[in-house]
Amino acid sequence: MRIPTINLQRTSLEGIQSNLRAMDSAMRQLTSGNRVEVPSDDPAASRSIIRTNSVLEENKQYSRNISRARSLNTLQESVLDQVDELLVRGREIAIGQAGSTATEQTRLAAASEVRGLIESMTDLANTRLGNRYIFAGLESGRPPLPTEDGAPLPTGSTPIEIGPGRTVAPTESASRIFGDTGALAALEELALALETNNASAIQQSSYELRESQSQLQVLVAETGNLTNRLEAAGSRLEMLEANLMQYRSDLRDVNFEEVISELAARETAYQAALLATSRILSQNLTDFLR
Repeated sequence: MRIPTINLQRTSLEGIQSNLRAMDSAMRQLTSGNRVEVPSDDPAASRSIIRTNSVLEENKQYSRNISRARSLNTLQESVLDQVDELLVRGREIAIGQAGSTATEQTRLAAASEVRGLIESMTDLANTRLGNRYIFAGLESGRPPLPTEDGAPLPTGSTPIEIGPGRTVAPTESASRIFGDTGALAALEELALALETNNASAIQQSSYELRESQSQLQVLVAETGNLTNRLEAAGSRLEMLEANLMQYRSDLRDVNFEEVISELAARETAYQAALLATSRILSQNLTDFLR
């Protein structure tokens, strides 16, 4: 049975087009470095790549949140250290002025220094990061001190999400740092005791300042624990990001050796198809009748 020449020509042209498409695909992969450029290249891999990209974007946001939490946590740690220094100085003054050698004049001078310590502690309570008062609780746009009309110090804190369903509060409220520890109250009582030349009250203030330091150390320890948690969370995210990027690379990136071999094979097939087609197209009636 004879096969019409038109069928041979059509088959040859289809082979040429097929090889050209394969060569074009291989060239695009070599140029872009991507095995999967559009979903039709590999639907299953494409779906996995999209999901992986989504997780990577979420992790970037978590990383930014962790960085912000670290900044706030470090700032709180610095503030706590400074508050402790103010309490230490307050105790030194209380111990020095509680003795029999102190006079009304020395106590008034000491009271002035203590008032300065209270002012410094107020400044620490009003610490800001950008436009936010970090110890103002849920009302971060307003300074915690001085309170209005004897209102209580701000409470609460704004949580930051550092992972799926995992949040931390990187700073405590002014109420817990300066109120619950008794730091402000102890300095206020010391200043008043010095101003009224009350030796027994000065001595009592020394005990209260020591207790405030003990309470403050609890917060220092908690802040250190949070620092470790944030470091661990950041390390986990870095490890996860590296694994996800490798997984995405395995799905998306080309194997250059394989693609180059594929391109060479397609070029050989293309040249062969061209040669075969040229012979078919050059046949005349005499060749057909043979």
